[in-house]
Amino acid sequence: MTISTSEINPIKKWDSKVAIVFLHGFLGDIRKTWGDFPCFLATEQKLASWDVFSIGYPSSLRVDLLGWSKDPDLALLAKELATTLSTPSFEKYQAIALIAHSMGGLIAQRALLDSNDLRRRTQALFLFGTPSNGLRKAGFLRRWKRQLNDLNEASPFITQLRQDWQCVIAPQLPFRFLTIAGDRDDFVPASSSLDPFPRAVQRVLPGNHLEIVKPASRNEPCVNKVINTLIGEEMTMSSVDSARLALEHRAFQQVVDQLLPQAAGLDDAAVRDLALALDGLNRGDEALRLLEERMHAGSSGISTDTMGILAGRIKRRWLLERQEADWQRARQLYGDALAQAEKIEDHPQIYYHAINVAFLDLMVTPEGKPVPEPVRKMAKKCLKHCAESKKDAWRLATEGEAYLLLDNFSKALSRYAKAIERTDSPREIHSMHAQALRVARRVGGQHAAEKIKKLFGH
Repeated sequence: MTISTSEINPIKKWDSKVAIVFLHGFLGDIRKTWGDFPCFLATEQKLASWDVFSIGYPSSLRVDLLGWSKDPDLALLAKELATTLSTPSFEKYQAIALIAHSMGGLIAQRALLDSNDLRRRTQALFLFGTPSNGLRKAGFLRRWKRQLNDLNEASPFITQLRQDWQCVIAPQLPFRFLTIAGDRDDFVPASSSLDPFPRAVQRVLPGNHLEIVKPASRNEPCVNKVINTLIGEEMTMSSVDSARLALEHRAFQQVVDQLLPQAAGLDDAAVRDLALALDGLNRGDEALRLLEERMHAGSSGISTDTMGILAGRIKRRWLLERQEADWQRARQLYGDALAQAEKIEDHPQIYYHAINVAFLDLMVTPEGKPVPEPVRKMAKKCLKHCAESKKDAWRLATEGEAYLLLDNFSKALSRYAKAIERTDSPREIHSMHAQALRVARRVGGQHAAEKIKKLFGH
């Protein structure tokens, strides 16, 4: 088989005997997906003997005159990956470490199952945000896009992949392996990225689907996980890592037992994990007190801001799992925080909590029904208090969402465009996009959603 669609980007090539290979995900890019991640590994002294590459493949939603363009399906891409890694450029490597993001992790798993040679030479596999059990939401374009069809949780590709993995690889794991989820990943749930594999190889990092593979520095957790695993030091999880994993599995008491005794020394992410676990045990007041203690004294929005942090975590969980209790709790927290913010006329806090109240109320409105009047009133309240606030990216994004709810699509797109211009944070842009997409689809259907995707570069 000849390779006609793969793209190879050498980041460090010293003709060593071992190589690290990055593989991007659906709609990803050979360079943009990873940011500086490959460079941090290429310049790491502990990995001096490793060459570093990134491999790309066709994955897009391009439309041509005949419909959706025909990118290869995942089984074919897996064969191409295995073939690429057996060409003269790669066959000299006695050991290979595969680092895959999202859909790229499915391609890597299939390639390892299909190629005895690749499986023999693979020393480590890292799956970041990979939907190994498939995705429910992949179905909306499955008739047109072969890769999306394969991503569906009920697809023959996913079913066969899991069966083959259990038969061939799971009984005696032939390489070092970690499957890694983001604690704010609203695209791939932990049930798909973590649950197909034993707890011992599961890890959870702070961040969403994109942030977990775009480290800002050499010292970020994703970089350290890879380095320590490759040099044989990632043997056991720290108490914080173990607690974060337990939180994904809703083992709230385990999280509290591990983190509460050391609460004073925890970083902000771990404190938020502890707060969410306390709330899951119906110890919400204790969770809020814990978060409030971490805020700077004298902040005008100290109580409402901490409630928003907790509500946001619960809201994201509800969007993935759709448990009514999570919706009720998030709605209560946002509503209570809004009432408190209004008492002290804290305009940024008012619009922040108001837009989330409107969002949650919209999401439980039956599809096809008009935007309820209380939701429209909340959107108008947002705009009123946005006008009294600093004109930053979040204010502009909130205005964009409010205009969506008020069926003013042109103003909504204008505000979102300005919000994007005012931030260079992938995390902020991803968060804006995720909520805007849901609101646009509910208010204006798929046509409106496609315009939002185009605006945000998706």
